[in-house]
Amino acid sequence: MNEIFDANAFKWFLTILTGGLAGVWVLYDLRNLIVTRKLDRADPVVRDRHFGYVMGIVIGVVGVLGCLKFHGVV
Repeated sequence: MNEIFDANAFKWFLTILTGGLAGVWVLYDLRNLIVTRKLDRADPVVRDRHFGYVMGIVIGVVGVLGCLKFHGVV
């Protein structure tokens, strides 16, 4: 057997990679949303940016919850 990782180590590697990326994504978009909250929301560009940040947060939360569900935490 010429495996670099065993199955359990590979599962945890992918979980940490996926969950870590999703968690950083949530924090990054949350920070951007907080920084831009005082901008004029009548501007369509600002509304589009806020929508994008909220969608990024939702996608990141789905990624983190998916990793937790995969390991039976949730």
